[in-house]
This record gives sequence, structure tokens and C-alpha cells, in this order.
Amino acid sequence: MIKLFISLYLAIVIGLLSINWGSELLWQHLTLTDESENISEIQQAVNIAKALPALIGNDTEKVQLFTQQSSIALAIISLDDIAWLSEQKSRLLEGEAVVIYDHQQRPLIYLHANKRQENNNSSLYQIGPLEVNHHADNSHENTQLKYIILAISYLLLAAFIALWIRPIWLDLVKLKQMASDISSGNLAISCKINKSSPTAIVVQTFQDMAKRITKLLLEQTQLVNAVSHELRTPMSRLRFSLAMLDNAKPEQVAGITSDLQEMETLVDEMLNYSRIETLEQAHSKTMVNINELLVNQVEKQKRSTDKTLTLTLQDDLYCLCNGHLIERASQNLITNAIRYADSLVEIRASMQNNQLIISVSDNGKGIDKKDRESIFQAFTRLDKSRNKEQGGFGLGLAIVKRIMDWHKGQCTIEKSDMGGANFSLTIPLDKA
Repeated sequence: MIKLFISLYLAIVIGLLSINWGSELLWQHLTLTDESENISEIQQAVNIAKALPALIGNDTEKVQLFTQQSSIALAIISLDDIAWLSEQKSRLLEGEAVVIYDHQQRPLIYLHANKRQENNNSSLYQIGPLEVNHHADNSHENTQLKYIILAISYLLLAAFIALWIRPIWLDLVKLKQMASDISSGNLAISCKINKSSPTAIVVQTFQDMAKRITKLLLEQTQLVNAVSHELRTPMSRLRFSLAMLDNAKPEQVAGITSDLQEMETLVDEMLNYSRIETLEQAHSKTMVNINELLVNQVEKQKRSTDKTLTLTLQDDLYCLCNGHLIERASQNLITNAIRYADSLVEIRASMQNNQLIISVSDNGKGIDKKDRESIFQAFTRLDKSRNKEQGGFGLGLAIVKRIMDWHKGQCTIEKSDMGGANFSLTIPLDKA
């Protein structure tokens, strides 16, 4: 925070100092020539005024003739007609020219008109007002010049801010790219960090966090695989020992066999659940014939149930996806619907708004609205509708949810027209 504040503060201070300095130089460059021309014209008029006592004297006719021929206003006035400052009056009496400006900022030149300048009641020459440098002193043009300099100043300030923001923007782009890689399953992220950037510590922290997440996920996957492998070995020994028992009662054997089968199923579900996240999306997708996939799935399910299954398909349904995962998701939904349906399960598939939609509905008791979110959590089983006798470990719908997340799609639950639950898989074709 302190580093960011100091760097921004220095950038603004340096920018303002540079703008003020540059604006002053530009203004001086643009106005210095005009001011020099004004001074030169006034000096020429003063030189002319100094020659008037010898050429004109106090002759009014010569004054009028001078004005007509030179187009310079000339008049003879009394020294006391103007309330002079003591310094100005002394200079006039000493024979020096005095320049003053009227309300329009036009110069007026005054010079003693008598040769004997000690006379306080003597007359003065008044030359002007002079129209010097008409175009340069135009207020409209000066206003335009000020606006131009102001616009240049703002552009310079924008340039300084852009230079300060650029490394931060590049860091934000890096963060966005790393976050995108993580969301797409690419956890092996790395980027070059600009140590001089004010937000370098943020990028470094995010990269360290991503590496830590990657390590934890790998450790979790390794742990699940290791535990599953270790469980299979004693289960195999138990199954072999069970087969060698001679005096065990049939109901005991059946119970032990059922427990072993349940443990094996649980291990398989855990492995399937953990392996989905490790798939690489870019290399795990193919163009899948959805019609063929669902027809095969429904035919296989019909062989193991006496409930009615109906299938409604749109013609030529193809989707770029992971066929194995979509088959597993649809199998879990159909199996789940058969388990809780009274007598009928309907499966539908179609393309709508550039999305593949697969829906499975049943005529069972359905699922309460308050349970529709939690049902997708791993190892969640609803007390009223799910129990051990009916099967299931609370991983089937969690696997479906993870498969949809992997495809950047979604799984939703609604009440079916038959009164039970309606599960819908939605896969965007442009994101699959």
C-alpha cells in the first residue's frame, strides 16, 4: 500500500512540475516575439516624439499636418491637464518621454513640448493612443492560445498517468490469464514478474497460491488413489476367505458379500469423482453422437428394470464433448430416476439456443425445493428419499455436477410434469 501510494504521488508531482515548466516555456516562446515587437514600436514612437520640439514646436497647423501625413494622433496639452505622479512629472521636466496606457491597453507617449523644460506650466506633446501589434493583443486569440496550452497540459498529464498505470495493467492481465488457466484446469501456471511494478507482490502472491493449490490437488488425488488401492487388497482377501468358508450360514455369506460389494462400489465412485478434475479439456473432447449414446444407455438400463423408459430425441444430435463423461452423467441420472420412479422415466434430448439439453424426469415423489441445492454435494443423501437399502452413497449427483462444471455447463432440478423430479443437463456448444 505504501509503495503504491508513494509511486502514484511521485508520478503526479513529477507530472505537474513538468507540465507547469513546459507550459511556461511554451507561453514565453509564443508571446516573447510579440512583446519584443511592441517594445520596438513604442521605442520608435518615442524617438519620433523627441524630434517634434525642433520640427513642430507649438504650431497647431504643423501638428494637424503631422497627424494627417503620419496617421499618428498628435496633440498639444498642458502639463497640468493630467495628475502626474511626482516621478513622472520630474521625468517630463527633465525632457524624458513618459509612456502610459489607456483602458484598452494602448500606449500614450508624453514629451515636453518646450525647449525650456524648467517651466512647470509648459505644454506637452501627446502621441497616441498607438495601435501596436493588433493581431497579437487580440483577446480572442489569446484565449484560444490559453485553451491550446491547457489541452496540451492535460495530454501530458494523461501521458504520465498512462506510464504509471502500464505496469499495473500488465500485472492485471497476468492475473486474469492465470485465473483463466486455473478455471480451465491448467494448474501448471507460471509467469515472469516485473519486480519494479507496484503490484508485483500481488502477482507473486497469486502465483504462490496457485502453486499451493496445485500441490494440494495433486496430494488429494494421490491420497484417494492410494487409499483406494489399499482398500482393494484387503477386500480381495476377504472375498477369497469368504469363498473358503465351509461352515458359514448362507445369510452370513450373503451379508458379507453385500458389504464387500458396497465397499467396492464406493471405492469406484470415489475414484471417478476425483479423476474428473485431472482431465485436460483440450485433449479430452471429441464430436460425440448423442443419439447413439442415449439409445445404448437406455437399452442397457431397460434390461435391468421392469419400469417403463421412454426416449425422445431430436435428429442428428452431435456435440463436442467428452463422450465418456456425458455417458456417465446421463447414466447416473437415469439410474437415479429408475430408483425413485413409481413406474415411468422419460429421457429427452434436443438442441435449444445453441445448447445441448438432456433431461431425465420420473413420476416419483420428487425433491423438495429446499433440498435441490444440497443434493449435488458429495456424500449427501436425503433421509426421506434415499437410504442404504435403495443404494447410493451420495456421490452420483455430485459426479454429475462436476462433469457439468468441467464442460462449463449446468445441471438443474425442477418438478416434472409427471409429479416427480426433472433433471436437465445443459452444455453450451460454443464453450464445450
